[in-house]
Amino acid sequence: MTITYIYHSCYLIEFGGFSLIIDYYRDAPREDGSNWVKDYLLSKADDLYVLCTHSHSDHFNPDILHWKEHKENITYIFSDELRQSGTTDADAHYLRKEDVFADHRLKIKAFGSTDVGCSFLVAYNNRQFFHAGDLNNWHWNEEVGKAESLVYENNYLCELELLAEKTDRLHVAMFPLDPRLGKDYMRGAKQFVSRISTAYFFPMHFGEQYEKANQFREIAAKYGCNYMPLSQPGQTFTLV
Repeated sequence: MTITYIYHSCYLIEFGGFSLIIDYYRDAPREDGSNWVKDYLLSKADDLYVLCTHSHSDHFNPDILHWKEHKENITYIFSDELRQSGTTDADAHYLRKEDVFADHRLKIKAFGSTDVGCSFLVAYNNRQFFHAGDLNNWHWNEEVGKAESLVYENNYLCELELLAEKTDRLHVAMFPLDPRLGKDYMRGAKQFVSRISTAYFFPMHFGEQYEKANQFREIAAKYGCNYMPLSQPGQTFTLV
């Protein structure tokens, strides 16, 4: 299994015989000068699952709907919130919170968000993979009053607890580390790995601030979690 950081909150996960790409925003270059999605992924014979957690433009690029013009064996799985973006029932399988998509390979369950849309828990081969979408502790405690900040935090902790009730161990978590939150930007991620045992943690939603995101490595290690450091789009990791 390989996991490639495409950009922002987008990750490509390649298994034997099929691949998943989640929250595609824009393409990333490969070492040979080609593009990960346009030139590599869409030319693979393997089946492709395209997941999207919500309609924000940095998570949903409408170009993904045109991929089926070049590749027939694509399955789209979207948050139900994306119906508001002009997509139709013919375009995708839509999941509300607690809904499940399942086929002969995968089970994908939608969980909540602290913004719009949902997050996804993917089960395959007795392992679980979580993509948070915009689920995070968006406390904004340097910009809003204490009471308002606590409401945001409590909303996150409630969603985190609902997830923890369904899984006590994740093989992979893809989760926001957004420096715009101020000095406590890692708070939500710390709460996440302290509540749910996570083997590998991949950061998202940090813009170009790789150094800031990678500061989470020491915190993750305290909870027995392997933080996967990033330095550029298109970076690939091989996991067992």
